[in-house]
Amino acid sequence: MVIEIIYFLILLLVILIIFDRSYHAVVSSCRKFFNMDPEDAKFMRTERKPGSIDVHPNVDAIILNYDLDIQILASKDSVIYEEKKGLKKIIELPMINSRTDCHVLSKEVVSQCDLIHHSRLAEVEQIIYYLKKRKLQTGVKGGSALLLDAGQNSTDKNEANYNSLSDYIDLLYEGMTEKIKGAQLIQLLARDPQNLEALAKNEILISALGRVLREDWKRSIALSTHLVFTFFCFSMYSCFHDVILKCKVGSICMDILDYELRRYDKWKADFEGSEAPSDTPIVPAARKPCPSSASMSEIPRSRIPEPVRPKSGNFSDTNITQIMEGSIYEDLTNSMECIDDKKLTDEQKLKRFRTLVKKQEHLLRVAFYLLLNISEDETVEEKMSKRNIIGLLGKALDRENEDLLILVATFLKKLSIMQCNKEAMMGSSNVVEKLPRLLESNSADLVHLTLKLLFNLSFDGAVRAKIVQVGMLPKIRSLLSDDKHQEVVLKILYHLSYEDEIKHQFMDCIGLITDMLVLNVGSESDKAMVALCINLATDPSNAQHIIKKNRLQSLMMRAFTYQDAMLMKMLRNISDYPASAPSFIEFVGDIAKAVVESRDEDFIRECIGILSNIYLPDLDWAEIFKHFDMVKWVKNIISSNNADAELILHVVVLLGTAASDEGCAKLFCETNILGLLIDLLKTHQEDDEIVLQIVYIFYVTLAHGSNIEYIVGKTEAPAYLIDLLQDNNKLIRKLSNTCLNMIADHNRTWAERIRIEKFRNHNAQWLALVDSQQLALEDEEDGEEDELPPYLNTEYLSTAVVPPLSDLVTDLHDAPDAEIISDKELNFDYFDGNHQNELEATEFEDL
Repeated sequence: MVIEIIYFLILLLVILIIFDRSYHAVVSSCRKFFNMDPEDAKFMRTERKPGSIDVHPNVDAIILNYDLDIQILASKDSVIYEEKKGLKKIIELPMINSRTDCHVLSKEVVSQCDLIHHSRLAEVEQIIYYLKKRKLQTGVKGGSALLLDAGQNSTDKNEANYNSLSDYIDLLYEGMTEKIKGAQLIQLLARDPQNLEALAKNEILISALGRVLREDWKRSIALSTHLVFTFFCFSMYSCFHDVILKCKVGSICMDILDYELRRYDKWKADFEGSEAPSDTPIVPAARKPCPSSASMSEIPRSRIPEPVRPKSGNFSDTNITQIMEGSIYEDLTNSMECIDDKKLTDEQKLKRFRTLVKKQEHLLRVAFYLLLNISEDETVEEKMSKRNIIGLLGKALDRENEDLLILVATFLKKLSIMQCNKEAMMGSSNVVEKLPRLLESNSADLVHLTLKLLFNLSFDGAVRAKIVQVGMLPKIRSLLSDDKHQEVVLKILYHLSYEDEIKHQFMDCIGLITDMLVLNVGSESDKAMVALCINLATDPSNAQHIIKKNRLQSLMMRAFTYQDAMLMKMLRNISDYPASAPSFIEFVGDIAKAVVESRDEDFIRECIGILSNIYLPDLDWAEIFKHFDMVKWVKNIISSNNADAELILHVVVLLGTAASDEGCAKLFCETNILGLLIDLLKTHQEDDEIVLQIVYIFYVTLAHGSNIEYIVGKTEAPAYLIDLLQDNNKLIRKLSNTCLNMIADHNRTWAERIRIEKFRNHNAQWLALVDSQQLALEDEEDGEEDELPPYLNTEYLSTAVVPPLSDLVTDLHDAPDAEIISDKELNFDYFDGNHQNELEATEFEDL
């Protein structure tokens, strides 16, 4: 009797605990129990009455409401004691995904749960369809692939608790399902920056993460993603990079990237029915333990074999693991990472291929991002380059995922500042050939990053040639009108304009660029725009297009308003062509005024350059110099000891152009500018450019016959021209010889002296030979005092001085037997070899 009482008492307590009764309810029930006769209690009956079916608000699960009725019966089925309680049963469906067949799965749920009558099949199917739709929109809580995008599967952050970190670490030492779950929870903790410092100091955790990643990264994309993402969180802060380097995560990521990219080639070949590339290894089928319900999201639930299905509605991890161990379910799990399945239709293969690629691309993205973060260390970046990171990035450019492409383009842009990386991009990776496709993208960010990458690469001449070869120039030109890309596009076009062979290809956009230059006053892109126009203006066709439609006047106005030296340089390039020079004649006065009044030396140089390029016979240079008092300004420049050599050169070139006008040449003589040029010649005798241009001024001035007498009688120009016959510069020697010929043709006095000096210069080696043999002259007294010996020794050459012209004229008039030398005898050229040979033969006959 006592045993029976104790038995029923325990039974009642269990029932009350199940029903979650309060203390007072327990007491009340006990009173009822003790008031009844224990001998009457013979049986206990339980009854479950199904109720409504609802959707779980947070988890992919069905909530089944039902009532539980427990009765204690007497011998004649009379109820002694009765309790009723409303309960809920949660049927988790973590396998729901985009491939789920709602009808098939609903039939499985109904067949395995005895609380749901088969007549409610349509209701269950509708609920499953709702769960599937909700998952596609918001993502699954508790999925196995927590990634960067909000639309991916993610575990509720509230499930990850730092106090349970030791439990999460223990999961890393269990089966694959537990490893994925543990890695996922640890990754959630790492996503909170406040936890990173504590996690980094936990050596057990870091060691475990590194070990699992190193040993098991090939076995599961989900596991690899969670682990790499955890280390990626550390890589966001430079102070934690030592944690990554210590575990050699960077090297493992390189292996992961190489393996996954090769495996993608295999998948693609299987899907298309072609052969995989020769360098693509066959992916080994890694044996995996049976996943729990948490990892069943990867498997179509309808493919689970009937004989091994659990017989109840409890889809817990324990039941799945126990029942599915060793079944064909494991093969189905492994086959998810392979496309070559003959049982699949083409449509199913396409769905599987897309799913695998999507998962893989997120793994690639987080791995590349981690490497990008740790590559801020130059040593680490160099190691990546040696392991062919460029090749991996080049392969990733073939993908369609915009987020991945943006990351890859960013990484390539960072690497492209090193010459060795540029060469690698031009090599087998074919990075440049793959960039045109990115420029066609609808993502403005991707296009902009691609343009920045091209800008870095375009510093290299070979890359510029390749850009033109693959046909990117028209696309780049078309982006000029986009304000977001305009600045970098102009820089790229500027680099491309270095090549003379492709300047004509800018013909279609040169008008647009010029109009933008006129309108974009004060814009940051002005300098790049002007620099581009400067290069393009060196092509005659482009130069003509620039000044069409009255653009020259607008450009001139802007140049003068802002004293823009670069813009004036572009106009100077345009003025260098004879066809364009007449267009500048109306601006000559403004330019000459700017030369005299401006204080910007760079602007003055470019203005002088424009004036120097205007070779027009009808232009009255003398009037321009007088009106703007340029003679005084020129004298100040060429006589100043502090003047810049480049500015002096520009002024001398301008004088050479202006001296082509006879009136202006006469003005130079009258204002003694030629005398100042001789002084300038002495100062800059080592500067071949200045010397050559000064000699050219003498040549142009001598071309006007009226100025020869002034140059011969009032300046020392002839003597310096004779001296320049021995200059090392061939052009200077030739131009000086021409000037001396012109003097000899018009002045008999200098003809003989010029002939002698040319002889001395031409026969210098022979005279040195005679002097070395110390040949003496025997008949020095027989000859006249002023008569030259049959040869000139070194002593004579070193001591002989050209006497003043007045002395020579007096001696010639006093000499009774003075011969008149005809012009024909003086008309010879320094480079006339026949005449010089006659001189040599004559002297040797005298000897």
